[in-house]
Amino acid sequence: MIEFALVLPIFLLLVMGILDFGFLFYNYISLENSARNAARVACVEYEDIAYDSAPGGSGKMVKRVLPIPSENPTARASYSGLKNAEVPYSESEKDLCIQVAQSLKNTGIDKEDIVVTVEYSYDTSEQVANNGWDLKCRPNGDVTVKVQGKAHVLTPVLGVTADHMKKDLASASTFKVEEQVEVPTSS
Repeated sequence: MIEFALVLPIFLLLVMGILDFGFLFYNYISLENSARNAARVACVEYEDIAYDSAPGGSGKMVKRVLPIPSENPTARASYSGLKNAEVPYSESEKDLCIQVAQSLKNTGIDKEDIVVTVEYSYDTSEQVANNGWDLKCRPNGDVTVKVQGKAHVLTPVLGVTADHMKKDLASASTFKVEEQVEVPTSS
């Protein structure tokens, strides 16, 4: 009994650590899948994502930060690099965020903690300075979608290092932007 009493806390600590790491790994894989799916949408629907006439802006932005919108239809996104610049979501951006939220629905990640960042490599200031900026030239570059969230920790083993029993998780996915080609219809 004495040996069991000495070994039991160490054994329970080990089992709890295995459970926590397994649950965090499951959440990370789900986050990675949602980033890949969102990047796939952003590489095809590039004309309606991360492009707006921002206040005082030039009609283009390098990076768009998209908190997952609630049921509130007036949800707004912000641009990194511009203070207090918020614009309404486009329909494609709403779809992208809803897709991310739905793919993370049955995980330990809260919807309020999810943030999606969309960045097109062609929109960088260096590319624009060299080639001028045109939305139709986005297929010359890549799109990177980063999804960040906070996953709940199951036990205090990892909760000691977590912020309010939540661990930060992030994943990014990069795709080549696809040129949209119109297919002629046969009569």
